[in-house]
Amino acid sequence: MKLSEILEQCKTNFHFENFFDFNVIDVSANSRIIKNNFIYAAIKGTNDNGENYLNDVIKFSKIAVLISKSTKINISNKHVVFIRTINVRKLFSEIASIIYKNSINEKVAITGTNGKTSISDYVRQIWEKLRFQGASIGTLGMIYKKKKIDISKLTTPDAVTLHKQLNHISKKNCKKIIIEASSIGLEQNRLFPIKFDKVAFSNLSRDHLDYHKNFLNYKKAKSILFVQHIKPNSIAVLNTDDKYSNFFFEICKKKKLNILDFGKNGKFLKFFSLKKKDNGFEYDVHFKNEKRKIFTKAISEYEIYNKICSLIIVFGNNLDINKFKLLNNLKNPPGRLDKVKKNWNIFIDYAHTPDALNNVLKNLKKNCEGNLFTIIGCGGDRDKTKRPLMTKEALKFSDQVIITDDNPRMENPSQIRKDMMKNLSYIEKKKVMEIADRKKAIIFAINLLKKMDYLLIAGKGHENYQLIGNKKYFFSDKLMVKKIISSKDYVGLKGN
Repeated sequence: MKLSEILEQCKTNFHFENFFDFNVIDVSANSRIIKNNFIYAAIKGTNDNGENYLNDVIKFSKIAVLISKSTKINISNKHVVFIRTINVRKLFSEIASIIYKNSINEKVAITGTNGKTSISDYVRQIWEKLRFQGASIGTLGMIYKKKKIDISKLTTPDAVTLHKQLNHISKKNCKKIIIEASSIGLEQNRLFPIKFDKVAFSNLSRDHLDYHKNFLNYKKAKSILFVQHIKPNSIAVLNTDDKYSNFFFEICKKKKLNILDFGKNGKFLKFFSLKKKDNGFEYDVHFKNEKRKIFTKAISEYEIYNKICSLIIVFGNNLDINKFKLLNNLKNPPGRLDKVKKNWNIFIDYAHTPDALNNVLKNLKKNCEGNLFTIIGCGGDRDKTKRPLMTKEALKFSDQVIITDDNPRMENPSQIRKDMMKNLSYIEKKKVMEIADRKKAIIFAINLLKKMDYLLIAGKGHENYQLIGNKKYFFSDKLMVKKIISSKDYVGLKGN
């Protein structure tokens, strides 16, 4: 596609210098992969500035550079077209969407602090059961026709990766897509200029404050989905029981969206009186002037919320009470309350925020007739303020907490663990054990287990690696547990 053809379709404001036309092969914000006939986006990031690599880029011929309107850099090069704009990320995303078009009929996005991955995976599973050609993009990567096509490094992929993925599955006849919209992804315009048919909100609690600086900024970033990525007839699916739901409800009301809310206070779908039964929950549903008792397989209450949210996303206004039976055939995605082995009460979960950890442990505690042990860690180069909060939440429900290393990245792991144990009382400290090595921590915890005990290994979920320093090592909590309990050296209870 010609550069002129691309720019003619752009609605983001820009002006260019030294314009000449050429065939564009690709667009990227990574200077290391730029070649002749590329568009390079000089993005100013948190840790780096793409403008620092302009000299590496302009050595190629037939190059276009997206650059901030405010930058004072002036380079005269007859082989380079400079395209100046107020928002480089936005124009970058729009160009990616033009180069990599798709014809997917229904586009859905889900945002919230917790539950995005589970909800998107449930939606995709329901689509599959209904024989719709649907895919999901998020923390687990891109999944289409039950196959993982692309592994994800980010919850919401960068703009080029995202539009390439949409283009790829569109060519494979995909008709429906659900995308996890992270706060950072929304703020960085990675989803621009997509307008979604359905937008959904799961819940909100503190996360990513290392990036957003405060909770208000974080909340506003989430709201971008309901302001900038909607159509006049878009449907908004909202968890009305979340304490911040009214913030999103008012935005959707102002935008005149069709609001389908759910929960104990839901107007579209009301459910309440959740009672734990074997393998699930029984609850009352009031929907379209019909009242019925429903049973849904689940370990936790928040799974019920996530599953009902997915059901409304799929069917919208066409939902009927009989569709609830679909929920009993859904499987939890990898690393989400993932029971490692049938006869062992050992669970792997991605919970890495205080609220998520609280929800998981609260529900496990209700089922646990013995002691509840919890292994937790915190990631390096991330929000430091949540570290002691994670330990406090674990202590609320656990008989013993084992603090270990998660993904320390470039931080000193011992300092992370030290941060996690700040302001603990004498009694609390007696319930905490520090074991730096994650493998040793898991071995220690498993050997503590008696017949009725539960163990939660939190924080990494589906991840199969540890980031230590600048190196990436293979490590899977689930595989490690399986290896330990099948080992001849295992000295604990053989099956519990």
